Amino acid sequence: MTNMKDVAREAGVSVGTVSNYINGKKVRPVVAKSIEQAIKKLNYVVNNTARLLKNNCSPFVIFVVPTVWSPYFSELTFWIQKKLNSLGYKMILCISENDYKLEKDYVKMAEEQRAAGIISVSYSNLTTHIRSDIPFVSIEKESTGIFPLVTSDNYSGGSLAAKELQLRNVKRYYFIGTTNQDSISMIARRSGFMDYCHNNGLMADVLTVASSRKISQFRKDIDKIVKKLLSENNLGDIGVFTHTDEIAIVLLNELRMKGIRVPEDIQIIGFDGWKITEEDSLNISSIRQPVDMIAEYAVKQLDEEIRYSDNFEIRRINLPVSFIPGITTNNDVRR
Repeated sequence: MTNMKDVAREAGVSVGTVSNYINGKKVRPVVAKSIEQAIKKLNYVVNNTARLLKNNCSPFVIFVVPTVWSPYFSELTFWIQKKLNSLGYKMILCISENDYKLEKDYVKMAEEQRAAGIISVSYSNLTTHIRSDIPFVSIEKESTGIFPLVTSDNYSGGSLAAKELQLRNVKRYYFIGTTNQDSISMIARRSGFMDYCHNNGLMADVLTVASSRKISQFRKDIDKIVKKLLSENNLGDIGVFTHTDEIAIVLLNELRMKGIRVPEDIQIIGFDGWKITEEDSLNISSIRQPVDMIAEYAVKQLDEEIRYSDNFEIRRINLPVSFIPGITTNNDVRR
């Protein structure tokens, strides 16, 4: 197994210099480059656990997530743990259920237990109440500018959905989101979709439903939307882009119950690109978030913040999305 002495020999420096580099202490740029090249060449894995314990800090990273009932969050949890394990960290999963008080309690626990850091998916203003000296990375929302952010390009995702529907000869475009106007991701997806439609002379409207957590009202709203779509348009002309795959699936089921054919009568594109297993995705058309990349960049950012706390660049990473064709769109199209 490769050790620090091997890295030092390959880089032509002392073991102490390699140790300083690994622990985030300043070394000359040319030396840092030599050490980094040696680490890559020898496939040296830094023993973060030993280093953290030596610095009186636990190897545990707190991962705060709203729920694991959503396939998106389940997949994200899988990848976060996998990426953390590869760097010698151990994950503690905390489910917040979108409860701001619970989120703050988890942050307090991380501080009291001297956790290595926190990765959080929070739609509240959690980052306004976190000490700036604790290693922290936010996924999807971070409004203070103090902490790193990793997210998908939601705006481009909305534009891409509209473009894909246009390629399929849709004449009437609809975006379906929730009534939660604090959702930065939803606003970006809606804006991308509507901007593309307006810039290309396409007729588009925005429709809203209650949060799926309010299941009774959510289903009533879906029913109203279906009636509106059918009463105001000709079948075959309609294209719908939904804020999430969850909305797309409920809409699809409601249309089928009413005898409406998808995609022949109405075409639907969701957002997230849920995966049922590591290999298989849902069969609906969707804008796919790069979940493994989100996890990889979030963990990498946190690791850099832990290792180089005195010289750390706060980054806002916006990752590309892609269109995954499925059974809810006509896919025999020319590009």
